[in-house]
Amino acid sequence: MNLVKLIRNQLATDSSTTIVRADQPGDLPDLPYATYKVIGDRKGVGQEDVSYANLPDALVETRVQERNTTISFNTYGTSHDNAYEVASQLRKWFEWRGSLFLEDINVAVESITDVENRTTFLVDSYDEKYGFDVIIRYLEIDENEVDYFDKVEVEMKLGR
Repeated sequence: MNLVKLIRNQLATDSSTTIVRADQPGDLPDLPYATYKVIGDRKGVGQEDVSYANLPDALVETRVQERNTTISFNTYGTSHDNAYEVASQLRKWFEWRGSLFLEDINVAVESITDVENRTTFLVDSYDEKYGFDVIIRYLEIDENEVDYFDKVEVEMKLGR
């Protein structure tokens, strides 16, 4: 999703935090860093809006639909407290620091969970992490050219 990547890039820039997509192969970045994962993308409330524009050489159909996307963030720090601080900083971006950016790209924050401890036990150690989920709301706009014709030929045959 290009929209999620756009948000991730701006969040990483504004917070000076490395943010990578979760569950990807490769080397881990230096601490502290965060991961993100889209865990849900669904149709929003209401019915889609369909409109048509009659252009000189085409008929354009436009469909506008509200969508909700849930993005999960996990942060990994140099310490337990550092992971919490990074998660809190990223969460605050969605609450107020990033609000102008999100408004500019027509995204609204529907809800944000609290920062929670998401530490997991590995084979012989703990993977200290904190995280939160954010649900964003946006409009998905699809445009499609409909076959346009300006002349129809009809052949009529008289029957018995």
